[in-house]
Amino acid sequence: SVTVPDTSFIPRTPTEQLAIYGAKLRIERGLRYGNGDVETVPVFWGRVDAVDGDPDYGPVDIKASGLEA
Repeated sequence: SVTVPDTSFIPRTPTEQLAIYGAKLRIERGLRYGNGDVETVPVFWGRVDAVDGDPDYGPVDIKASGLEA
């Protein structure tokens, strides 16, 4: 699971980006160099199982399982 402070991630309709109907979550870690170049590596790739949180104050908890599961 991952926790984010931005309440806009809470889906309010079934068609929103993080609605649990087929949504996938990709987490990357990276570096931004002084010249503006960015390098990233994937840390996680999986399907969204649940999105919970207070829509007014947050935070938002996103639970996901790996695609290999």
